[in-house]
Amino acid sequence: MRILKIVAISGTLAALAMGMSALPAQAAAGPVQPGVQRVVQQSPDDCLTYLNENGYASTPARVSACNSLVEAFCIEILEDSQVLAPHAVNACRLS
Repeated sequence: MRILKIVAISGTLAALAMGMSALPAQAAAGPVQPGVQRVVQQSPDDCLTYLNENGYASTPARVSACNSLVEAFCIEILEDSQVLAPHAVNACRLS
């Protein structure tokens, strides 16, 4: 038990000496690329709403993309249907 305490204290001191701190993952993740927002909600309806709010009409291809279970497919389908890449990424993160 004593060894574990020593290791824990040593690790903490090393982290402090290196200027590191225990920040939440989002804060430590750094800046977001321009035009890309961090999103929290996740539903196909939110995906379509986001697209509509950014001037994209709902089409069968876009509905299919928002219902896709694979984010990469969602992004590809949206980009193929003339959605700008940053908007496609944000929309697919909502679905």
